[in-house]
Amino acid sequence: MKSLILGYGKTGQSVKKYLDTMSKEYLIHDDNLDLLKEINKELVFKESQLEQVDEIIVSPGIKPDHKLLKEFPENNVITDIDLFSNVFEGTFIGVTGTNGKTTFVNLLSNFLNENGIESIACGNVGVSPLEFEPNQNTYAVVELSSFQLFYSKNLKLDFGVFLNFHSDHLDWHKDLEEYKNAKIKLLSFLKSSNNLIIGTNTLSSLKLENIIGVPSEEISNREITKKFDFNLSNYPIDTSIAFIKIVDKLNLNLEDAYKFLKNELNTEHRFENFANINGTRFINDSKSTNFHSVSLASERVKNSLLIMHGITKNVPTSELNLSNEIKKVIIPQDMNLDQNLFNCEVEVIKSIFELEEIVKKDFHRFETVLFSCGGSSFNDFENYIERGKFFKSIVKKLKGGQN
Repeated sequence: MKSLILGYGKTGQSVKKYLDTMSKEYLIHDDNLDLLKEINKELVFKESQLEQVDEIIVSPGIKPDHKLLKEFPENNVITDIDLFSNVFEGTFIGVTGTNGKTTFVNLLSNFLNENGIESIACGNVGVSPLEFEPNQNTYAVVELSSFQLFYSKNLKLDFGVFLNFHSDHLDWHKDLEEYKNAKIKLLSFLKSSNNLIIGTNTLSSLKLENIIGVPSEEISNREITKKFDFNLSNYPIDTSIAFIKIVDKLNLNLEDAYKFLKNELNTEHRFENFANINGTRFINDSKSTNFHSVSLASERVKNSLLIMHGITKNVPTSELNLSNEIKKVIIPQDMNLDQNLFNCEVEVIKSIFELEEIVKKDFHRFETVLFSCGGSSFNDFENYIERGKFFKSIVKKLKGGQN
């Protein structure tokens, strides 16, 4: 069998390494030819070779309208997650939702490791599961984006977590229905519907009760909120409740889990509280790439300057619901947001690269400067990581200039 690796970024490179270890035949294609310069020319795909290809292993950034995918049987298009699932013998926990996936995956994986259970955090968090060498005792906590679920064909999930659902990625999916259907595929990959954890409002918003039965033995939200005071948690309440639920499913100690929620997991680029200058906190939330995520972040700050950036993925400004604690918003002009929908001061800038002088001038007025973008980074940065580093470099310069 000969595979075509479509997309040669981090995922494609992980697939190549894996196929090499398995002594499999493959070709590689990426629309960015610069990524293929150092590859053996015999491995670089030519369109005339498509008939020789038995399967395409696609990277999640590749859109469904790519010309090679249009010409290839859909059932033979798979992902790196499929490859992993085919050989993994441990416990597979798939996590999806519009927001909070990375936070949840890291929270659960860290909790498991701290309790002596070998766990790996992988998938859309930035590391392909193919990079690891797990065993039958390993718990793989895998973040699954809508892109990965859209293409995946044969995942075997022991547990599934569906955190929430809101409009997003309408520049990738043809409409909201396709986005929803990609997310719902998580359910079809479960070995047992009894092992599904559903976010607080996800069931009603997606009418999932018409697709699956709600497990009767599941610990209820009401029971959880009666037993634990989530005001003491360092995580959003939906994340906290889902975490307690999965710990309950795994038959682990709930009191230990509750205590763990009080520990702050300062994940880089996800509501990362990284600096304080003369009493003003600086928070890097570059991984926030949709309006709902920004709205949630706005509820966690006081007297704040909000900085947004990126491609809004065809989602209307009306989806942005900021808390009253946002006193000013800075937005680059190419975001094309409707300023009339903001109930605070708004400053439009020509480019994100003007940010340093503006923040220097303004930050003293606020308790918090929140860099929560609400859009993808592809216009100005390679990814959200580079964007977050850019913001942190600005703050580092500001801090260095303080007496």
